Amino acid sequence: MTPDSRGRTTRRAASAVLCLMLLAACGGRAGEAEGRAPSPTGPVPATSKSGKATPSPSPSPSPSPADVNPGNWKVSYSGTSDDAMLIGLAAASERDAWAVGTTLEGDAESYFLHYDGRQWRDHDAAAELPVLADLADQRPRLLSSGPDNTWLFAGDPRKDSALLVARWDGHRWREIPPPPGRVAEWYQDAAVFAPDDVWMLAGPGTTPVQWPTGTRAIWHWNGARWTEALLPAAATSIAGRAPDDIWSVGFVLGKEVYGTRRPEPAAMHYDGRTWQLASFPHFDPPAPAEPGDDHGAELQKVVASGPDGVWAVGTQSYRGDEPDEGDDEAPIVAHWDGSHWEKRLRAPYDATHPVASDGARGLLGPTARLRVDGTVDTVGAPPLMPGRSGRITDFDRTQRLELFSLVQVPGTRQVWGVGDISARGVEEFNFMRPVVVVYTRPPD
Repeated sequence: MTPDSRGRTTRRAASAVLCLMLLAACGGRAGEAEGRAPSPTGPVPATSKSGKATPSPSPSPSPSPADVNPGNWKVSYSGTSDDAMLIGLAAASERDAWAVGTTLEGDAESYFLHYDGRQWRDHDAAAELPVLADLADQRPRLLSSGPDNTWLFAGDPRKDSALLVARWDGHRWREIPPPPGRVAEWYQDAAVFAPDDVWMLAGPGTTPVQWPTGTRAIWHWNGARWTEALLPAAATSIAGRAPDDIWSVGFVLGKEVYGTRRPEPAAMHYDGRTWQLASFPHFDPPAPAEPGDDHGAELQKVVASGPDGVWAVGTQSYRGDEPDEGDDEAPIVAHWDGSHWEKRLRAPYDATHPVASDGARGLLGPTARLRVDGTVDTVGAPPLMPGRSGRITDFDRTQRLELFSLVQVPGTRQVWGVGDISARGVEEFNFMRPVVVVYTRPPD
């Protein structure tokens, strides 16, 4: 992600640390639009002086799948600020969703949008919980299980390295005490099932933290307090569709090679009672690695859409042609079909990209859909949007879509994403607009 002279350095640095959730450039060049602005699937609100969205005076209904171009991204919301982005998204349904973003015009500040099934509206979350105004560099993450249960996890700007946890209860945002002694740098991921059923990967409750033992800690919220448990392996991501069907992925330390124990992929399942380590396939490094060379692999993201629609995405490292330059890396992908994990030979994206279920047991990334049968479909970019001049110039045709969070909307054929569309290179023409985009799965 590229900085510009108006403060992009802050924005890009904040985005870069959104691992394992939000990282790196995650999209492609926007499509041609023959000089016209894209037709949004919902109203495009005006913006205030701060660049935050304000309610549209003429709201229109939420788009149906027929309103969008199946198989491609389409912009459903675009802010008019030229220096802002959206980085977190949670959708309880097609009629209730939240997004959190950052404006960089003047002093960087965070802002919240709420979708009510008709339009995205600015929500003054800071009026309910003042700390929510200052999350620009705190890599906020949103998760939801219903309209009265949306959670936020972020760094706490009031105290260095502290963890902030907050919950929307259907009426207002309220702070939830984090596990004792937790620091933001140990937060990895969370899964939300109910107001009294939340899992979080956030490191152990003891110090000093020992690696990799520390990454085996998992915390559970029962509505009143957090309790700590120890997973069978180190964990980096967690997801599930039911309280008794949860997956967490990460790594275990394998055999020793050249005096070092390299990581091997690990997947763990929770059945409502205990966490158990599942059998997981071995990934051999691609050419030009030689058999027996020093190599390892670990899983960094898991996506769950049902008992037979679980995907794990990770990275393998190996000694390449030029070992003095460090390890080479390649993405790995595996699918759980309800009885066993199966590795997939085609990995159209790596763990630095946001991914989500496609709603049909497949996996969707910013530029490709991986079907459950292993075939890959290209996902097209949205139409170009006008730049600062109000029209699409040659400079504006260099614009790119970057996505930081993807969510499959329950009960629909849609995946929503948040990020920005930007063009940069000439200061007076640069822009970065916050967007919500929609992907509609084509009929099978």
